[in-house]
Amino acid sequence: MPVLLAGHPGLELCNTWAGWDEPPGPHREWLRGYDHLATWAGHASLLDGPTVRRLRTTARREPEAAERSLAATRSFRARLRTLLLDPGDAVAFGAVAAQARRAAAAARLTAGPDGVASWTLAPDNPLDLPLLACARAAADLLCTPARAHVRACPGTDCGWLFLDPRGRRRWCTMAICGNRAKVRAYANRH
Repeated sequence: MPVLLAGHPGLELCNTWAGWDEPPGPHREWLRGYDHLATWAGHASLLDGPTVRRLRTTARREPEAAERSLAATRSFRARLRTLLLDPGDAVAFGAVAAQARRAAAAARLTAGPDGVASWTLAPDNPLDLPLLACARAAADLLCTPARAHVRACPGTDCGWLFLDPRGRRRWCTMAICGNRAKVRAYANRH
């Protein structure tokens, strides 16, 4: 699973593809199948463990529906990244807003055992839970001032998104992309 470093769950989906500005390749995709998508949604704390296990079982029974949901999630990921980097893109906004509306329509307020309520998603197609959880998180981000602090890593073969509220962060992670850039700069100087 990719490292969670974006600073907001609404951005983490965009970081399941590596090398956004590079030629496409199968090695760039973290969501290689629905099983990866469901597992990643648990890893990103968008879904709980029992839900992830249930989705993985359902996906094995309904592979065509799982593949459609995976394709829709990948499409949403691309539109969301476009919108986050270009807020004026009306097509991307429309696609993200459509999924956010679906997530809002599937949301149910439920009481917890301790009396604290929470929002849960109950879509018509349970295999859409990862997509709708991502859409809900993305919509939450888009409705806050933090949205203006989204940056893309300029690292080679990267392009991952992250929040930079202080305006001082350049790389998704200094340990990988920042270090690679330093090594390249050193090699070019010598």
